[in-house]
Amino acid sequence: MSVKVKKFVPRAIKQPVKKMLLRRQLRAAIKAIANLGDGQIPRRELLSELMAGWSNEGYAANLEYLEAVAGASLKTAGPVLECGSGATTILLAILCGKRNVQVWSLEHFPEWRAHVSETLNENGLSSGAHVCSSPLKDYGDFAWYDPPLAEMPTEFSLVICDGPPGSTKGGRYGLLPVMGKHLPPGATILLDDAGRPGELELIRKWEVEAGFKTELIKTEASKYAVMRRSS
Repeated sequence: MSVKVKKFVPRAIKQPVKKMLLRRQLRAAIKAIANLGDGQIPRRELLSELMAGWSNEGYAANLEYLEAVAGASLKTAGPVLECGSGATTILLAILCGKRNVQVWSLEHFPEWRAHVSETLNENGLSSGAHVCSSPLKDYGDFAWYDPPLAEMPTEFSLVICDGPPGSTKGGRYGLLPVMGKHLPPGATILLDDAGRPGELELIRKWEVEAGFKTELIKTEASKYAVMRRSS
């Protein structure tokens, strides 16, 4: 057996084993969160287990932001809109599903949408969580998702905004012009990466254009914003 083959065989064995262990870890974390009492926010150790099982280190939300997402999802009275899918989709599906609150996630990468949807299906979380195929559309001054509005609720009381990527024309600004009429007074936006220049600029625009009030919260990893619509 050549040296090259010897090196390849262990890797070929290790990869499926690693995936199996991660799925098991993710499944255990999902079950533990689902078994929490009503209104109980998952502790950070449990959120860390969820993230480890999810294993998407490059784009993983920090634990403080995940904790804020969990807390907001337990308080919201109506449907949740998520801009960009991932670990937060799984967390929202667990906590909102227990309260029969629908989650609508917009995702423009077909392969990633399939991965998230498969994870939801595997763990019995797909009934109230909709991961929509939403390609990025050029709206002129900005690009944003092309949401299936005819299928979606007319209003959302909570938005988890972690997409589209910062390199998109206009960044995440398109949320307001595209979905603004679906965000009634009292609606809350949790905006991740709020310390970046592009996000700070869109916060100012949303405050002026739609009467949002903003609280910036600094975490060990970054900043996020809690924005509430007052008018």
